[in-house]
Amino acid sequence: MNKSVKKIITSIIISAVTLAVGFGITMVSFNLFDSLTANQMKVLFTIDMLCLIGVGAVFFFLSESKEAKKRKERELQKRRRQRAEQFEENMMQINSIISNSNYAA
Repeated sequence: MNKSVKKIITSIIISAVTLAVGFGITMVSFNLFDSLTANQMKVLFTIDMLCLIGVGAVFFFLSESKEAKKRKERELQKRRRQRAEQFEENMMQINSIISNSNYAA
């Protein structure tokens, strides 16, 4: 699957989950509005906010872990390139030493 299509689908899923949780919380709050006291409404509002923050935190941590994996992979590739370049440089030095030596094989 193309990365841009995958990113669009992920964004749509995140938006849909956030909207569903927000709608559900709001619906429960308004249905209970007349039957709850002021303190109960404050507790319900606090629970609502904690649920929204929780959903946001889950998606935030998921995206951060993906970024950390990408950074780690880039660093690994950079080290591999450096090792390959160092190996190639060493081989060139060895070849030049061998070609400059006066010993007959």
